[in-house]
Amino acid sequence: MATAAAVSLLSTKAFNHLDNYGKSDGMEDVKNRLRLAMPKFQAVFNVANLESIRQQSSALDAWLWRLRDAVEEAEDSIDELEYYQLDAKPKDPKVSGRSSCFGKMKHRFVRSVIKRGNALDNTRKKFTHRHRDTLKRLAKALDGLAKAAEGVEDVFAAIDHLRGTGLEGQSVDDEDGKVFLSNATAFIGRENEKKQIIGWLTNTSDESSETMSNVTGIPIVSVVGHGGMGKTALAQSICEEEEVLKCFNVIWVTVSTTFDATSLTCKILECVTGQKPSVDRLDPLQQYLKEKLKSMNYLLVLDDVWEDKKLHEWERLFAPLRQLNTGSKILLTTRMQSVSNMAASVMGVRRDQCLTLQGLEEDKNLELFNHHVFSGLNSQAYMHFKLIGEQIAKKLGGCPLVTKVTSGHLRGNMTTEYWHRFLDESLESFKSAEHDIISVLRLSYYDLPTELQMCFRYCSLFPVDHEFRKEELVKMWIGSGLISQPTSYSHSLKLKVVDARQKFLEQLGDTANQFLAQLTRKSFFDRKSRARRGVVTNEYYLMNGIMHELARTMSLGECARITDPARFEDEKDTVRHLCIAQLHNFSVEHINKIFCFKKLRTIIIDSNCEAAEDIACALEKVLESSKSLRLIHSKLRNTLNFADKFVNLKHLRYLYLDRMSPDGMRDTSKLHHLTSFHSHSGLHTGIL
Repeated sequence: MATAAAVSLLSTKAFNHLDNYGKSDGMEDVKNRLRLAMPKFQAVFNVANLESIRQQSSALDAWLWRLRDAVEEAEDSIDELEYYQLDAKPKDPKVSGRSSCFGKMKHRFVRSVIKRGNALDNTRKKFTHRHRDTLKRLAKALDGLAKAAEGVEDVFAAIDHLRGTGLEGQSVDDEDGKVFLSNATAFIGRENEKKQIIGWLTNTSDESSETMSNVTGIPIVSVVGHGGMGKTALAQSICEEEEVLKCFNVIWVTVSTTFDATSLTCKILECVTGQKPSVDRLDPLQQYLKEKLKSMNYLLVLDDVWEDKKLHEWERLFAPLRQLNTGSKILLTTRMQSVSNMAASVMGVRRDQCLTLQGLEEDKNLELFNHHVFSGLNSQAYMHFKLIGEQIAKKLGGCPLVTKVTSGHLRGNMTTEYWHRFLDESLESFKSAEHDIISVLRLSYYDLPTELQMCFRYCSLFPVDHEFRKEELVKMWIGSGLISQPTSYSHSLKLKVVDARQKFLEQLGDTANQFLAQLTRKSFFDRKSRARRGVVTNEYYLMNGIMHELARTMSLGECARITDPARFEDEKDTVRHLCIAQLHNFSVEHINKIFCFKKLRTIIIDSNCEAAEDIACALEKVLESSKSLRLIHSKLRNTLNFADKFVNLKHLRYLYLDRMSPDGMRDTSKLHHLTSFHSHSGLHTGIL
């Protein structure tokens, strides 16, 4: 939907299907209306910062949703027709993949179908009936596209009223086919603060020794600062220092807005042992934790803590730790001084080991700015940008995150005209307060290509502390339909189905990997890695807390992560991608509210537990009835029979179930569009 060309291509494909089945009679008027509408669509899509204007105009927002509804209805109809083509194609037992577990499963299923002579005839009759219904829906969707064009004049009026300056620039993302990746792990500008905190932690300073002399609980060092000031980056840099690692075993827990003693104790244990605890009750968890920590000097990092009121939860969390004062320490990062005070009070330690982060000094902020703008480039060729860059860096107020993101934004718009307009207009009222920071981050978000914006917004489905694994995130982007698809492999079915399909999926994978690299380079993600004995064991991606807040804000009405059933009332029925977490808070009545979201393409159940039987049944019905689903991801342990209900989910691309019955595995062979499938029951494929 990013360009009129995409809508035009979809329309052409739709009319081809109608022509092939002799159902294009009476559609000539619609075809002409759509042909005339394409320049109007393109005029809207060409508007600089369309997303920015959309945020301010309810008329434009409503029009874009109508257009999106029509586009997605056409996509679903075409997808369904291609499903029927695949379903009707003769099943050759020699098709590639026969030797695999999945191939053998599909072959057994095909043989069982072929043996049912009369049943096969009935299936063909039913296919013909459903086929006609799909063609009718496709024709209706095309008419909806044509009608959307009729309201475009009102949209132009709204755009003209709200249009900004339209800051366009010349991108240098791809110079001679190379994407320059700046060193996002560079630590610049907090050297003094880092030295002071390490002194407190390792007792190497006189001040620290005096402070620690009367401590009865575990000493707490707090780092306070508003979003984007580099609290987490500072803590991570501290935990990588050799002198800290000699003194402590580092235990890192990202807390965020959900503060629960049981879940946090689980996270601490998982970090200590490397595996998730098998129990979920606080008393046995705390006993196990005390056993693991009793002979260990540890540094417990509680990152991004928000809770400053739940005294009882703080007391329950700290109860086992107070009994283990063996020289261990706690490092806490938070946006609020009241959180630091609460933690110190409950632990019974002094509150003066608290460092409030201010903006970087001008010279350090300029160093950070230049590092992210010019890294990998021939700086001599960009000397004329230096003076403007100094003025911009000074205006950013020393906020490290804003400096990094702004640098990436300007690096993609390397014209002096753009830089001058950015300085004079975009930063005119910037004061480095949190709402100002979000405003500047929005500018960089609006500058992203539409497909990257969609992928960024999608990540709001996950919690702030989520560690994104590259392979899984790429598969989920593809599975949910966020990656623009090249010409469908179904057009090559007369040739080699498996080869065409594999090439098609590889193209999608390459595109998704490029998107993740671009978002990381522009500081929307941070790339991290863990090492054991100096060897990198795994790599993952994190989204900064304020970036997550931006993603959540920009995805309203499209993506929803619901942890509290009361949140259902706040969500629009336009939601396409849904994540349900903390399922123990939900009743059957709450689960049934998911039926209000008629156009869901993604459902994620982010609860690693065994749901009550009535809840599991309600979820089965929701999944079975969500006909437009592309992705189902569930960590529930009692999903054994879920897949039995999915045979009619013709659009499903991605399926992740913790448990699956043999019958359910066999039934997945009817999901012709399925590309990624995972089950702990024994069947696991990446891209099929």
